[in-house]
Amino acid sequence: ARAMSTTENPIDSYTSHNFQDWNEVFAHLESKEHEVLAKEGIIVTPDHMEGYRYKPHVKHEGKHPWMVFPTPNTAPTCKADDWRHRDVRFEVGRGIAYITLNRPEANNALNDSISQGLQDAIYELHVRQDIRVVVLRAEGKMFCAGGDPRSFADAAAMTDADNRRASCSFAKFLFYFERLPQFTICLAQGSAMGSGIGLMAVCDVAFATRNCRFTCSEVKLGATPCSVAPFLISKVGVVNAKRLLCMAEAVTAETAQDMGLLNDVVDAEGDFQRVVAELCEKITNCAPRASARSKRLVCNVAWQPMSKSLLEYTADEFASIRVDDEAVKGMLAVQAKSKPYWALSAITPLY
Repeated sequence: ARAMSTTENPIDSYTSHNFQDWNEVFAHLESKEHEVLAKEGIIVTPDHMEGYRYKPHVKHEGKHPWMVFPTPNTAPTCKADDWRHRDVRFEVGRGIAYITLNRPEANNALNDSISQGLQDAIYELHVRQDIRVVVLRAEGKMFCAGGDPRSFADAAAMTDADNRRASCSFAKFLFYFERLPQFTICLAQGSAMGSGIGLMAVCDVAFATRNCRFTCSEVKLGATPCSVAPFLISKVGVVNAKRLLCMAEAVTAETAQDMGLLNDVVDAEGDFQRVVAELCEKITNCAPRASARSKRLVCNVAWQPMSKSLLEYTADEFASIRVDDEAVKGMLAVQAKSKPYWALSAITPLY
């Protein structure tokens, strides 16, 4: 208190400097404070806080979402031009790809065969820049009945390490699916349960027929849908997620739309063709890389608190994309009153 009563106020000098950020302001104020104390005969050594601050033996650096990149669980077993899976169909058209769950006799319950087929399709899509829209659909009466019941019996015979590895595998797959650069559309022609709702939640938009019901019934079996929880909460919010996960309520398509799980409800499966066509027309007019980076931006900044690192990340993204070739040619097209080159290649649905 005696040191700070001198005529020189360290705060008075900060306005005359061109600081880049608050760290520089704090460093400047600290140095001025040390100067004032030195005039009073008090020398502050660099280690003067030694013993007052806790120093952990191991420093844990927190990772922001934009520092985490999706990776596949397994190596692919085949590609679209040599597709060998029967329980999952993978079809590629002009700017669009279709992933179809094809195990109707088991209500498309997720087993190892379907899981590997989905992994192979997603693996290829992550590197296919020519594909801009991905449609997830299913054959049969149900969209997806969730995990195969036999997986619970298999888990009982696993070691703790293998059980944890298998559980983590599906969660990693959902994250890998959610981070696809393409715009993803889910078409639920029938009801969905458990992990099937997880597949719907990681898609960018989801549509269902009016007769569908949706439930996460794991709590009735003494389990919890841990793998889908982060993605479902992100989609429908905490309150609605508690309703679905804790009560095992079977909600109607209209209720699922109110919750945010669905974007719209159609009367019949035949209406999906119109829905996909309308979305493809809109996405055709959007620059491919800008659209993919916008999706990644949304995923990275969602639920993040306002911080210096967040602002720097968004600023870096904007500085990078506005000098990108797409942005340059897009502005030239505006000036020439013509369509940009990407709008000339229409995305053509297969169905």
